[in-house]
Formats: sequence, C-alpha cells, structure tokens
Amino acid sequence: MHKADQEMSVLHSDQPAWRGLTDLPEPPRFFPSAALAARIPWPVEALATPLNPAPESLYSMLGAPRPLLCMAYRLFYLSLPQGEAFLSLALAAASEVLVADFKCAERNLELPCAAAAACLRGLCGVRGTSFMRAGGLEGMVHRLELTVSERRTLLGGAAVLLRLHAAR
Repeated sequence: MHKADQEMSVLHSDQPAWRGLTDLPEPPRFFPSAALAARIPWPVEALATPLNPAPESLYSMLGAPRPLLCMAYRLFYLSLPQGEAFLSLALAAASEVLVADFKCAERNLELPCAAAAACLRGLCGVRGTSFMRAGGLEGMVHRLELTVSERRTLLGGAAVLLRLHAAR
C-alpha cells in the first residue's frame, strides 16, 4: 500500500468509498477535456478556483473547506462507485461544487448533440459507460440526493453545468 493510501485510509476510515480514489484512471488520452472546459461559461467567482482537483488535493481541503470548486468532464469515464465517491469527496471539500459533464438527452432537440457527444466519447476510447446508462450527471446527482441551485445547458443539450450543494 502506498504511503498516501495509508494516510488516507487512516484519516478517512469512516468513509470507505473514498479509499479507492487514489487509483482513479487518467482521463481518456485523446479526449479534448481542456478545450471543452475552456468553452464552459463559468461564473466570475469560479475563475480563480481550482479546476479538476486531484483526490489528494481534496483530502487536504477537508479540514478547511473551500467555498467553491470546479470540475469539468471528470466523471463520465469513471465507474459509478468511483464517480459518486469522487463527487461526494469534492462536496465535502467545498461548500459548493460547479460540475460540468455529460447528461442524457431530455428532448428530441438534444438528440443530435447527444449523439455527437457519444461519438466523441467513442472515438476517444470511452465505450458505453455505466455513467451514461445510469443517467449521466443528472442521474448521479439524483442518486446522491444533492441539491442543484443552478443549471445551465452545455453543448446543445449533451452536457450540463450544475451548481451543487450537499443536501443538509
């Protein structure tokens, strides 16, 4: 076991889902996450906050949570347990988390963009993820019973930017 894993296991033994977050896979190699993140209309207060912090950084923030964190396209390629644990850790490390990621099409008008996003994920080596089968970002938010205070459609309806708070 790595030293970081040992420290995190000791510090967060009450959160067993967080233990496996040191082994998160890297984002898909050819996925244009930086280009997509640059096109997100982040609110002004988000421009100076960390974007896509690593789990180790989130652990270090637990003692003194930040007011805001931003995540862009960091959940869609993870397994459901990893994605849910990562998002819940981010919400423990900050009062609010702005998350941009893929979602399922809700209207016929969104279907072409959702299909194009599925092709993009496929071209980058991400095949039929459980994330999308389980409802994308909106499904994850529902399962974790999070509070959404702001919602903005991205990529013609293929993705969404949500301002999340842990349900209190």
